[in-house]
This record gives sequence, C-alpha cells and structure tokens, in this order.
Amino acid sequence: MSLRIGETFAGYRILRLLGPGGMGEVFLVHHPRLPRHDALKILRPDISSDTSFRERFIREADLAAVLRHPHIVGIHDRGEHDGQLWIAMDYIDGVDTARLLEQKYPAGIPTDIVIPIVTAVASALDYAHRKGLLHRDVKPANIIAADLDGDDGSVFLADFGIARPIDDISGITTPNMTGGTVAYAAPEQLLGEEMDGRVDQYALAATAFHMLTGQQLFPHSNPAVVISSTIPPGRPGIACAEGEVGSDTSLRS
Repeated sequence: MSLRIGETFAGYRILRLLGPGGMGEVFLVHHPRLPRHDALKILRPDISSDTSFRERFIREADLAAVLRHPHIVGIHDRGEHDGQLWIAMDYIDGVDTARLLEQKYPAGIPTDIVIPIVTAVASALDYAHRKGLLHRDVKPANIIAADLDGDDGSVFLADFGIARPIDDISGITTPNMTGGTVAYAAPEQLLGEEMDGRVDQYALAATAFHMLTGQQLFPHSNPAVVISSTIPPGRPGIACAEGEVGSDTSLRS
C-alpha cells in the first residue's frame, strides 16, 4: 500500500508520490534533519525479503554512493525499515524521457534535444565504468531532464543505487529486470552471460532509437517476444550415431 502524505518512513516525511516502478515506489520526502528534499525509493516487500538481494543491495548501494558526476543522481543514504529496503537520492525537479515520449513527443523527440541527452548519459556511463560499475537498467524512465532549453548539464541518469559491479554476471533473473527493462537489454544480459560496459552502451543506443523514432527497437507488449527478437537465433547441429546431421540433410520418418 502506498504511503500517505504526511506519514514518515525511516524518519523521512512523505510529501508526495513521484512515481511507481518495477521494484517499488519513489516519493518526494523531507529530510529528517536537513532543510532539503530528497527522492526516496522504497522497494517492494517481496523484493526486500530476498536475503541474497538484500545483501547485494546494501553492497551495491554503498558502491554507487561514491559516484560523483554532474550527470548522475547522487545517493545519500540507504537502509531497511519495517521490512522494506529504501534508498535516498537527489531529488531532480524535471521530467524523465519516458514521460516526454508519452506526453509531448509520441512521434519522437527532436534531434537537437536527444543529442545532448545521449551525450550526457554516455559521459555518466563512461565515468561509472571506470569506477567498476555497470548500470544495467539504462532506459528512458531513468533519464531525467531538468531543463530542456538548457545544455546537457540539466540531464541526469538515475537508479545507480541498484547498479552492479562489472564482475557480477547475473542477468534477466535478477529482480530489477522488469518488462520495461527488457526492451533495452543487450543479448548477453538477457542470456545471463558475462557482461562489460557494452551492455550499457547497447541500452543507451536502444534508448536513443526510442527517443528519436518514438518506437522501441522491438515494439511488443509481450516481453518474451521482445527477448526472442533481441537474441540472435542459434543454429544447433543434430548429433546422431552416423555423425552430425547438417542443415542440408533431409529427415524422413
């Protein structure tokens, strides 16, 4: 159940709901001690109760908290309250590009707006990769523009609090791999194979395609169809007693 305005959670006073997500909800909150507003992401109880995920969440939130970059939403604190994990971040008074596409530019965002957005996010990813972190969830909903009339200094990449170290190869089975994520995920991420910074580059390219055209690379409401379109088809041979059967061999009953 969503928290009500005026309630407190882990000391933070709830001001309003900023938006739901695949893993939980994000609220605008007042800091318990400082005269400022933060964005507080509260994860769902079913995700928070996963012991292995909780351990990863704490470790990776700590890693993300050291990131200091002009295009990355900063992490301030994290913890657990009433059985739910939470993470406090910078509040950016802007609009994410998913909402821009939905509400203002359904046929595609103008190129002169997209280019500085992509440039800013690429800079943020390059910095994070040098620090040993992959984002793994680059998509329009995680890119916030605070001022469309300004330069790329007003663009921010969010959700680094659930990033992964580069040597963590977990893929689509992780809780943060939502249906909205699949549309921008690289084949090796979907397959759970070894990954490096190229998975974020792929996701950024898929995001840029969506922003420019108004359509995802493989538009379909069924994630399974999107996955099958993204992953290159395998061409297995058939082993038999006489040897391998090639693709030009006819099979008869």
